Amino acid sequence: MTDYPEIPEHLKSDLAEATLKVQREDGLFRHIEFAAPKTMSHLILVTWPYNLLVAGSHGSYHFERFGPDTKDMFAWLRGARVSPSSWASKLVNGADSVREYDRARMEAQINERVAEAIRDDWAPDGLESAVREEVLDSHLLDTRDTAFQIVSEFQHGMTFRSECSCGASEDHNDYTSACTWEFYKHKAAGKEHKVRVRQTGGFDFDDYTEWNVDKQTYHFVYQCHAAVWGIAQYDAARKAVAA
Repeated sequence: MTDYPEIPEHLKSDLAEATLKVQREDGLFRHIEFAAPKTMSHLILVTWPYNLLVAGSHGSYHFERFGPDTKDMFAWLRGARVSPSSWASKLVNGADSVREYDRARMEAQINERVAEAIRDDWAPDGLESAVREEVLDSHLLDTRDTAFQIVSEFQHGMTFRSECSCGASEDHNDYTSACTWEFYKHKAAGKEHKVRVRQTGGFDFDDYTEWNVDKQTYHFVYQCHAAVWGIAQYDAARKAVAA
């Protein structure tokens, strides 16, 4: 499943009347261009050994891939199934250069975590409404940094227990009171009094650091499709000339 299922149709419309112009063709050194004046769209493909530059209306992306089968980068992509997620690792600027934060993915992770707690019957009362009011309805989810901040700080229905090695214990509704219990209430000292605090209930997003909330940019995915399309058009033109 792709984030942009509309791209093939966009590409088809943008370059339907494009004309091919070969600026250079010297073995593996190529420079070919497609121009569609009506839609003001253009695509440029440049190759040299182990390198491919895809440029044009949707930006420039430089791929570099060293291997026994990639000296000709057209051969690498010729007839390939478009796979932006794997191809991004071959970008000279790195895969992170074509990733962007996606609020929809963040919301999906949040909803999945809440649904899991409800399904497994450990969600505190009022969890869904609290998450909706404090997190999902917040404009802070619009950007990565503030989104992770609000998620990391969210807690609902938290309970803690202070337990001493002497056998004494007490339950609390907040972590601070649980931590200060031994000093202000238990008032015990000595080796026989070792206090620990543990969470006994409540909900927080304790796994948020593992969430993938990014997607690849529209322009990068478009140019991946465009590269495969352009190579196919170039091959067809060469075949026609040879015939």
